[in-house]
Amino acid sequence: MSNIAIIHFAPLEFYPPIQNMLGELGKLKNTTQILVFTSQGSLGSLKPFTPKSTAIKVIRLGKSDAGNRPLMRYWNYVIFYGSSLFLLLRYRPYKVLYYETISSWPVYVYKRFIKLNCQVYIHYHEYTTSEEYRQGMKLTRYFHEKEKWLYPRAEWISHTNEFRMSLFKKDTLTMESRHTYILPNYPSVQWSAVRTSAVKKPVKVVYVGSFSLTTMYTKEFAAWITSQKGSLTWDIYSYNLTQEAKAYIQSLGSEWITLKDGVNYDQLPEILSHYDVGVVLYNGHIPNYIYNAPNKLFEYLACGLDVWFPEIMIGSLEYVKTQGFPKVLAIDFNTLDRFNLPMALDRVGPSNKFGFFHEEALKPLVHKLTTG
Repeated sequence: MSNIAIIHFAPLEFYPPIQNMLGELGKLKNTTQILVFTSQGSLGSLKPFTPKSTAIKVIRLGKSDAGNRPLMRYWNYVIFYGSSLFLLLRYRPYKVLYYETISSWPVYVYKRFIKLNCQVYIHYHEYTTSEEYRQGMKLTRYFHEKEKWLYPRAEWISHTNEFRMSLFKKDTLTMESRHTYILPNYPSVQWSAVRTSAVKKPVKVVYVGSFSLTTMYTKEFAAWITSQKGSLTWDIYSYNLTQEAKAYIQSLGSEWITLKDGVNYDQLPEILSHYDVGVVLYNGHIPNYIYNAPNKLFEYLACGLDVWFPEIMIGSLEYVKTQGFPKVLAIDFNTLDRFNLPMALDRVGPSNKFGFFHEEALKPLVHKLTTG
């Protein structure tokens, strides 16, 4: 089999779905080398991600976090895209998978001008509206115009759910529907845990992921936790948080709310096992977060936690379970004073089975990449 190239501009450490994908590819015995082009980032408390399989070679090109230094940022773009294109020319892979528009340009050039028979596979972690492309970074807007040429020629284009794919199709009228797939972001079946014991006070609530004040119900939830006077505690694990959010949580001086360092993805099952409820806080500031069923929803569930998420998140409503356990509840975070906590935490009814694991979800893409 020819080399497979995967281009993922953002550092792998921040994206569990690409880590899971590489884990599944690494299990196969019939592949030759899989090349992954990504960038370096400031990892803070995180450890660098290293695939377990020696068949997977991660090549880090440039840095993704040059901050407010425009010249350094542009230079890193030159390094990443120039080096990625050079490596495609050197290794001549027959199949190339890229994640997000920001990773698309080397694939566009390679497919259109160098290896016309190259098979292209595309996955989007997020949904970006046409308006967001127009108002966003010029480089991304330029890349998006070019990648549209790839759409009808791609072997695979996927989004994480049907809502996002439907919106994407409306935005890209030239799309041929036979190429589109749904690829949800699920954790490993190895995370699976069932907990049936009654929830004791204080109820231990956890949040994992990016953290901000403007895009989340942070203040509303913090105020409600504080008002409960110790019947609940809330721990926040984040490696990507705004300074405003950090300062706000610290300013509360609450003994019931704790901000912790972010942790590596493979540490989460052990950490989550110590909590009762996992919370999702997105306030739906853009369509991507309205039509969203985030990684953390399934990660919490896999570890046996109840899940509370804002009712504005339409993409998560199909997973609601108001009876049995673990529960998945859609909540109005603007009226938390009316939230029926005892009902939310009862263990009356059957154990709910959730079979959302990446081993099964990734099979179609893994098969297409590694056969033929």
